[in-house]
Amino acid sequence: MEFDRVRNEEQRKIRVEQIKNAAIKLFDTEQFHEIDLAKIAKETTFTRGNLYKYISSKEEIYLLVALDELQGWVADLKQTFDQDLSDDIDAFSQQWAEAADRHPRFLKLISMLFTIIERNVTLEKLVEFKKQYIVAIAELGEVMQAVFPAWDDKTIQKFFDLQSHYVIGLFPYTSPAPIQREAMERAGFHVEPIQFVDKVAEFVAYTVRYLNKS
Repeated sequence: MEFDRVRNEEQRKIRVEQIKNAAIKLFDTEQFHEIDLAKIAKETTFTRGNLYKYISSKEEIYLLVALDELQGWVADLKQTFDQDLSDDIDAFSQQWAEAADRHPRFLKLISMLFTIIERNVTLEKLVEFKKQYIVAIAELGEVMQAVFPAWDDKTIQKFFDLQSHYVIGLFPYTSPAPIQREAMERAGFHVEPIQFVDKVAEFVAYTVRYLNKS
């Protein structure tokens, strides 16, 4: 019986990975509101009914994808920052911004995480996600401790809060959907292009200098 349970759990994980991969493929090519379980099922060998054996909503799938993307971003930052950069704030800020830019799927997901995705999943799945989120942020805290040895936990948390709120608001603005671009063109609303990396680097540098004076 134990072997059967292990085998079934392994099969479940394989199925969930297949579902996530199908959801990612759609997420990278379509708007979120255009994606439904029928489309996700079509990208797999499952029927829509079979999907419900593994997930309860499309948001639950993207919650799992968001966790994968978060862990990938943290892993990137751990590899990027392995030394004290407290005397080179501009270099840190530029590298931080470039690392964020390397993970557009994560940025897109995080921008809708609190307003859409988390509000349409079961409490059980959201609790699981939050536990893993805490682990990832703790790892990121260790990275920041190496970069800015003088910062305490409160300062590191303040940095996370400020930069994440800024990025969550900035990314959708710098990557409008086709309908938004067309609407601006038709309305004669001219907006100078905003360079995501430049703006994030500028904000991060400002934030670090502010926190160093606090």
